[in-house]
Amino acid sequence: GWGRFHSRDSSLRQHTPCTEAAVDRALALGLDASGSVLAKAATHITRIMDGELAFPDPAERNDRWKTGVRMFLASTLSLIRPRDPRLDSDREFWCEIMRRVFRSGQYSAQDEMRAHAELTGASVHQDCYLALSGKHPLNILGSIPGTLPEELERLLLQWICQKLNRIGYLSVPLYHPPLRSAPAGIELWMVSLEILARGFPSWACFADEAMTWLWEQRSVAGLGDFGTRAGFTSYFPLSDSWKRRQDRELDWSTRVLVLLGQYCRDRGA
Repeated sequence: GWGRFHSRDSSLRQHTPCTEAAVDRALALGLDASGSVLAKAATHITRIMDGELAFPDPAERNDRWKTGVRMFLASTLSLIRPRDPRLDSDREFWCEIMRRVFRSGQYSAQDEMRAHAELTGASVHQDCYLALSGKHPLNILGSIPGTLPEELERLLLQWICQKLNRIGYLSVPLYHPPLRSAPAGIELWMVSLEILARGFPSWACFADEAMTWLWEQRSVAGLGDFGTRAGFTSYFPLSDSWKRRQDRELDWSTRVLVLLGQYCRDRGA
C-alpha cells in the first residue's frame, strides 16, 4: 500500500515513511518518470488530485489544510512530471502569491498574509508550511526552470538567500558553510541548495561562497566525506551500504560533483 503521503507515522516504523519520501529516494537513485516506479507514483498522485482517491493523511483542523494538501501533491508531482497540465494552475497560483508578496519590490509579510486571506482563506505566517519560502512552493515555482519572470526570480532568491538565509522545512543557513562535524546540517544544507539549483537558474549568482567551500573540502585523493548518514532525508546511501568508508566517500563525492556541475553550467563556466 501507499500509506501516508506527507506526514509520517513513527509508530509504524516503515522503511519508507511516506509517498513524498519514496519519491525523493527514487529520484536520488536516478529513477525518472519513464520507469515503472515513478510512473506508478505519478499515477497515484494524479488520482488523488483528480478526486478518485482520498488524501490518506489525517486532516488538520485548521484553515490551511485544504491548500496544503494540494501543495504537497503538486510539489511531489512536479519532481516527476513537471509538465503535467494539472500543474499549470498550481504554478500560476504560487506566481500570483509571489507577485502580491513582492509588489512593493521587496518581501512583505503583511502582503503574504493578505494574499492568502484573499485567495485561499488560509491564516499564514512566515514559519507555516504554506509560507512562500518553504520547499514545497519552491518546488512548484521552480518545476520548469526559466519560466518565472527574471525580476521576480531575482527578488525571490535575494530574499531567501540574503534575508531569510534558509528554506522552510529545512531551516539551515543557506550560504554560510555548515559545521564540518555536523553531517545532519550538511545534508539539509545540500538539500536546500539542490532545490534552488533544480528550479532557479540565477541561484548560482548567490552560491559562490558555498561552492568554493564544497570544493575545498576535497581530500588528497580528490574525494569528499562529510561523515555518517544524517537520517533526516531519503537521499543516502547510494551504495548498497556504508560499511566501507570508501563507499561513503564515493556517495558524498557524487552528490557534491552533481551540485558543482550544475553551478558551473548556470554560472556559464
